[in-house]
Amino acid sequence: MAIERHQKIVAIVMSPESAAAMPDPRQTARAQQQQREQQRLMRHQQWALELLCAPKRLQQQHVQAARQVVERWQAEHLCSHDYIERWQQWLALPVSELAQRMCGDADGWGLAMRQNSPFIAVPAVHA
Repeated sequence: MAIERHQKIVAIVMSPESAAAMPDPRQTARAQQQQREQQRLMRHQQWALELLCAPKRLQQQHVQAARQVVERWQAEHLCSHDYIERWQQWLALPVSELAQRMCGDADGWGLAMRQNSPFIAVPAVHA
C-alpha cells in the first residue's frame, strides 16, 4: 500500500515477508561487479592464449600495438601514471610472463590492470 501526500508517493507499507523478498541493492551491485571482473579476466585469458599460440612475429606485433596504446595514454594523459608505468613493465616481459600477469593476481594489481588494459584497443591475434 502506498501513502501519498500532494499526489506523490512518500512511503510504501509492506509486510516483512515482502520486504525480505526484495533484493538488497548493495548485494546486487557487488554481484554485478564480480560478474564484470570475471568477464574481464576471461577476455584477458583469451588474449593471453592467442598470444601464447601465435607465431613469434605476431606476438611481437600484438605487444607492440599494446605498447602504442600505452604510449598514447601517456602522451594524452588518459590514464594514471601507476597504470602506465606498470603496463610498460609488463609489456617488456617475455610473452609467457606477460600472459601470467594479465591473468593472475599480479601482487594485488590484477583486477585493476584488467580494468585499464591496452589489449582492449588491440585487434585480435590471428595466425
